[in-house]
Amino acid sequence: MKKQTTALLISLAVVVLLAGLLIFLMVRFQSEGDQTGQNSAQSSEDETIHLLSLSSEDINTITIENPVDTFTLVNEGDQFVVEGFEEVAVSSLNINNLTASIADLTADREILSLSEESEAETIGDSAQKLSQYGLDQPQYILKIVTTEGTEEILTFGDDALDNNSIYVQYGDQVYLIDNAIADILAKDHYSFLDNQITDIEPEYEQATITLSGTVRPSPITLEIKTVQEEESESEDEGVVSSSEKEYTLTTPLEQTITEASASQMTDGLFSLYANSVEAVSPTEDELASFGLDQPYSIVTVWFDGTESFTLKASAPDRNNYVYLMKEGSPLVYLVSASRLSWLKVQTEQLTQSVYTPVEVTELSGFSVTSEDASYDFVVEHSGDETKVSCNGQQVDTELFEDLYQTVTAIPPDKMSFKTSSLQTVLTMTIDYRDEQRTDDVIELIPTGDGSVLISINGESRYTASQDLVYQILGNCQNAVDGKEISNLA
Repeated sequence: MKKQTTALLISLAVVVLLAGLLIFLMVRFQSEGDQTGQNSAQSSEDETIHLLSLSSEDINTITIENPVDTFTLVNEGDQFVVEGFEEVAVSSLNINNLTASIADLTADREILSLSEESEAETIGDSAQKLSQYGLDQPQYILKIVTTEGTEEILTFGDDALDNNSIYVQYGDQVYLIDNAIADILAKDHYSFLDNQITDIEPEYEQATITLSGTVRPSPITLEIKTVQEEESESEDEGVVSSSEKEYTLTTPLEQTITEASASQMTDGLFSLYANSVEAVSPTEDELASFGLDQPYSIVTVWFDGTESFTLKASAPDRNNYVYLMKEGSPLVYLVSASRLSWLKVQTEQLTQSVYTPVEVTELSGFSVTSEDASYDFVVEHSGDETKVSCNGQQVDTELFEDLYQTVTAIPPDKMSFKTSSLQTVLTMTIDYRDEQRTDDVIELIPTGDGSVLISINGESRYTASQDLVYQILGNCQNAVDGKEISNLA
């Protein structure tokens, strides 16, 4: 019994000793692992190779050579300029991106050191090694002359297989660096010129916008007036002044239009940026090649009687881009035509229709007559109730309202001041409850070429398709039959 107890105690002591040894080893290895991790992190940080560390103040000139261009940026103290175009404003964004890349240009790792070649190796061997990385015929060359007169030259070869890096030679070493800088080095000198064409829209009391160019038969002029209004508020706030704009076409006709219509002339005028700069100070032959010798569309803007700017644009190309110049600037820009609502707009698009319908509650009657049919709608009002009949037959009030709104809002196709000797084929007469208001009469008069003149109260301004006659008469019958009204096409 005593022997068994002794053996058990010895076994227990061995277990405790082994457990202690295990805990010691675990703590030891964990400590060494932590230290190894710290050393590894420190080593990784130390492996970052700094190639350049230059602020913009340290740089005198930057020269870029790439497959499409070679040019120099010159530091004039307050800003960089493109050599040869010192009077042209530069793109601060692209300049800043370039100088920021230079300010701390680092390499991921060193690939080759030409200075470590043995004496037996020849210059040819160096060239052969450089060719492996595309550095014998580099994509880009970046030359920097500092304010101290030193020259830094970096040549950029092939893209690495990871598609995120590029090989670069700096001195006698070849490195692998992030290829983000390649996007900047691939730009031509035009990319470093300012692509802002117009500023934000200023405050004004009166503005005038004139559209001309070969796309229009005659100039279109829009007058915009800012009308001040005073609205009485609470005693604490006093009287608050507000304003709204009035839009009036003055040529080739005089007509008030809505803000939505006017936006077709104003959208794309302000805060306009080009997709790219294409030329500087073009010759007459170059202007012709850009389509700017006889501009397709011209817009001139005045604020409070002073001319602000004039833009001249070419016709859109197959990709829907136009060449554009701002008067007084030597630059030719490339701009997406989709951003220029004023480019093609015509008078008929601004006026939208020859007649603006009113609410049914303001009508007392509406008649539509042609050689073959006549519809005489009578509108009766009793308190809040409105009843409509046509040729003695009751008509749904909502259908009549839809009919009236649809057939009187005729969309004009083209502006025309010509006359016709042919007889009117359809007449619409609008009678108003207000006895002081004269009836409006809209007539459709054939021109003989498949169109009709749209005459309102004896004055013709536009033409439209003769098919409108059948569409209007068909809609009148639909209203009588209780059927849906179709839009005019």
